[in-house]
Amino acid sequence: MVSSASGSAPSWASCSPSPHCSWPTATIATGIRHYRKSDPHPSPIMPVEGPSSGAHRARDYAPERERTYHVSIVIGPEVSAWVARDMHDPQVLALAWGAGAEALHHPDLPQHPRSVTYVSLPQLSTLVPDGAIEPGTSADHLKLVHGRIPAVAVREQPVEPLGAQCLYVNEAEHERRILDRYAFARSLPLQAVLVNSARERSENGPVLVVHRGEERIDVAIADRNALLLSASYPARTPSDVLYFCLLATEQTEHSPTTMAVRMGGTHITRADRDLLSRYFSDAAPAWPWPQSQLFPAGMEPERWLAAFDQFTCVS
Repeated sequence: MVSSASGSAPSWASCSPSPHCSWPTATIATGIRHYRKSDPHPSPIMPVEGPSSGAHRARDYAPERERTYHVSIVIGPEVSAWVARDMHDPQVLALAWGAGAEALHHPDLPQHPRSVTYVSLPQLSTLVPDGAIEPGTSADHLKLVHGRIPAVAVREQPVEPLGAQCLYVNEAEHERRILDRYAFARSLPLQAVLVNSARERSENGPVLVVHRGEERIDVAIADRNALLLSASYPARTPSDVLYFCLLATEQTEHSPTTMAVRMGGTHITRADRDLLSRYFSDAAPAWPWPQSQLFPAGMEPERWLAAFDQFTCVS
């Protein structure tokens, strides 16, 4: 979630859902009520649809070629994926995905890439305006938003267009797996990736980009390159996903008829897609940006949104 420690919050800031937030909820409540009427016995937790394993590569791709490719990696407790691109070309030249850390052992993974970035999931993060951060207070900002946080180093990533810092912590075991392979790899916060993704996709109007994780969603909303909201919400069922997407839409003074939704994430399910498509007039998978190439059938590229869209942070 975005937070501001002092003064008036910037236009992209928001607060955690609580009884103290005076958010309009009529549209949200109506949407959830209709969903629950259609499903009187919802499962308490939506089972995760396990991703298939696979790979794809361009004809002229050569993983042994040195200092040529940028590699973007996403890794979580159940899934992993990577994407290789030429630094000067947005076209994907190779990718692999699979369960666990399987993708990191694929033979097509570049041996000596030019650069590597990665997103480790799950990730606790928050955006804080530059003027609200004092030395040694990063952990306090994260605790204010998330409560207890792991006893690991808090990282800071500047988000220059916003005049803000993204504070976040990674899962240590996932980091070790990547750094054992690429000692020079650079960590990225998912929130910053989604902020850039939403801004890139918002040229024609407001866009909500949602990343579905194991038990949460991360959301960024932008309109014509201006960020309106960046937030994280607990989400274990499709109704949770719908509720918080409607809530975020309402908070930015838009409606499901004016807000485009681009959905993806490592744990996105068919039920998530179907429900969002019922309530938002323009809901579609968050295919890689720019969308200028075809991918193998059954790959579900939107599932690897956090890997594909890292390119917006490094290009």
